[in-house]
Amino acid sequence: MLKNMDYVYAVYLNQSFSKAAKALYISQPALSAAIKKVEVEVGTPLFDRGTNPISLTEAGQYYIDSIENIMQIEDNMKRKFKELSAKNKFTINIGAASFFCTYVLPNLIQDFEENYPQYTINLLEANADDLMKYLKSGVVDLIIDVETKGDHYHFDSLVWAKDDILLVIPKQAKMNDSLKDYRLTYDTVRSGNYRDNRYLKVNLDAFKGEKFLLLREGNDMYNRSIRMFKNAGVKPKISMYLDQMLTAFLIACKGVGPTFVRASLTNYIDLNDGVYFYKIDDSNSYQNIKIYHKKRNSRSTSIQDFINYLGQHKPKTI
Repeated sequence: MLKNMDYVYAVYLNQSFSKAAKALYISQPALSAAIKKVEVEVGTPLFDRGTNPISLTEAGQYYIDSIENIMQIEDNMKRKFKELSAKNKFTINIGAASFFCTYVLPNLIQDFEENYPQYTINLLEANADDLMKYLKSGVVDLIIDVETKGDHYHFDSLVWAKDDILLVIPKQAKMNDSLKDYRLTYDTVRSGNYRDNRYLKVNLDAFKGEKFLLLREGNDMYNRSIRMFKNAGVKPKISMYLDQMLTAFLIACKGVGPTFVRASLTNYIDLNDGVYFYKIDDSNSYQNIKIYHKKRNSRSTSIQDFINYLGQHKPKTI
């Protein structure tokens, strides 16, 4: 029943027989035969092949939950034996998106290792979907990213920081002239003074004719942007979809068009002042930066030490 559990798990992670076969370096017919053998053994289908992407049946979900428990026990054993054999030298594997790997985490990790010399940190950069897969499969011990939608009952999570979302407009855009009471400079945002109530919030209706730079669908910034447009009664025109907030910001700085960014970005990026920032009059204009990690009963002391350290050293969200 468990002989082919790696095959079943690969199909579950990839939501596709063809993608799973490619990841496993076997033919799709061979993979399908292995899955069918398991289904015959358990007496019921594990996957609903009529959905797109492929999904789990009730029996399939129970099978996945069960093998994840087995994998977790095996992972705990490996970690414990590794810690014992390393004679108190522990490794913590952290996953994060590109922005956090480049700008937020390096100094924190350096300080942590200076204060906890018995620990070594490995940092893995990946996109949000892959990060969750890596955490679930044990490739990383915890991940740091913006809040993501979906059912993460496999993990515990905590909000590390809350960051405001601001609208960025190239200075040469004509609309800035009619919004002098709302616009913010780079220095005003970077100093944190923008939070003062004397700086007014703007409704996105004022920008309904503009062509926006947005992050791709599935990204939390995209989801929040669309909700804010909808609340303002605006059907946005999109000139370009991008994968990274920093890329969108840099393109906006070149005068291509407006985009949305987290306010804390100004703490890490030192550019010439080629844009104006605007506070947005919408309850969705923020992002939670979260730490996702395995359930408490499956965490080692080393991981808990790092989580505690992060709790005491918040990122610069102004």
